[in-house]
Amino acid sequence: MRVLITGATGFVGGRIARRYSQQGDQVTAVVRTASSALEEIGVLQLDGGFEAVDADLCAGIDLIVHAAAGTGPDLEQARTVNQGGTAHLVDTALAAGVGRFVHISTTSVYHRADGGDAVLGEDTPLVTAGGAPGEAGSTGSAYAVTKAEAEHEVQRAVDDGLCAAVLRPPAILGAGPTSTWGTRIPRRLLDGDPLPIHPDTTFGWVHIDDLVDVLVAAGASRDVFVANVVTGHVPFRTYLDAVATILPDQPPSPVVPATEPWRGRYATDRAPTILGVPIERRFDDAMDEIADSWRAGDPEQTGVPDGASAGAPTPTEEPEA
Repeated sequence: MRVLITGATGFVGGRIARRYSQQGDQVTAVVRTASSALEEIGVLQLDGGFEAVDADLCAGIDLIVHAAAGTGPDLEQARTVNQGGTAHLVDTALAAGVGRFVHISTTSVYHRADGGDAVLGEDTPLVTAGGAPGEAGSTGSAYAVTKAEAEHEVQRAVDDGLCAAVLRPPAILGAGPTSTWGTRIPRRLLDGDPLPIHPDTTFGWVHIDDLVDVLVAAGASRDVFVANVVTGHVPFRTYLDAVATILPDQPPSPVVPATEPWRGRYATDRAPTILGVPIERRFDDAMDEIADSWRAGDPEQTGVPDGASAGAPTPTEEPEA
C-alpha cells in the first residue's frame, strides 16, 4: 500500500509512519524539516508544506493520513494550518481519486461547559469561533476552534464522495520529543509552572499504541465515520501524581481554579464497534513508558523537538498529532 502522511516528524505522525513502514507499506511524508528518524526507517520525505501535495503527487496513493496540526496561538495562524491545510488536502484527494483519507482531530473540538458530568459523544455540538473560554471546547482556543473547522472541511469532502474517517483522541500518552503529555507538560511542571486545571477534572487519555492500532484499522476500512479514540478516564490529579514520581524535583502544587471541575467522560464505544479493534492498554503502562524515557535520560526528553508545531500547546488540549 502507498501511504502519504502529514505531521510525520511529530509524535503521533512519527509513530504512524513507523507502523506502516514496519508493515512493508511505501510511506511518503510531507515535511518542512527533514528527519533522520524517518530516513532510518525508509520513509520518503517530501520537502514543503501542504502546498507540495498536488494531484500528481497523490496519483496512485491508496491512503492519506492527515496527522499535522497547528496550535496557533493566533486564530488566523491556526486557521491557515488546520482549516486551510485540511481543505487543500481533501480537495487534492478528491481530484486524485485517493481511495481513503483518515483525519486525526481531537476531543478538544467539543462544546463543553465548565462543570457537569456529561458524556460527550460524537454527536455533541462542536466549538465555534467566538466561544468564550469555559463555554466551548476545552478552552475556546484557536486550536479547538480551527480543528473543528477542519472537521467541517472533511465532511464537505465526504459529501462530495471522499471515503474518509475522523478520529478524535483526547490526551495522547507516550514517550516522544514532541509528546505534549509525555514531555512538554512534565517539562513545564519541572520548570515550576503549574497547570490551571482543576485536579478533579476528568482527564481523558489514549495510549499512543491504541491510537495507532485504531488508525491503521480505519485506514483499511471503507466505513465513513467520526469516532472518539479513548482508552480511559482518570482524575487529572492522577496524571499529576504519576508525573511527580518521575521528575527530579518536586513539581508545584496543583492549581485549583475557581471554576467547577468537569466530571464527565467521552463516549468510547463507536471506534471499537465499527473497526473491531480493542482500546484497552493500561494508564500505568502508558506512564511507565514516559517514566522509562525520563529516567534513562533519553536525548529526546531534553533536546529540541524535531518538526514541532509552531506555538506553545495549551495544557488542556492535545495539539501534537
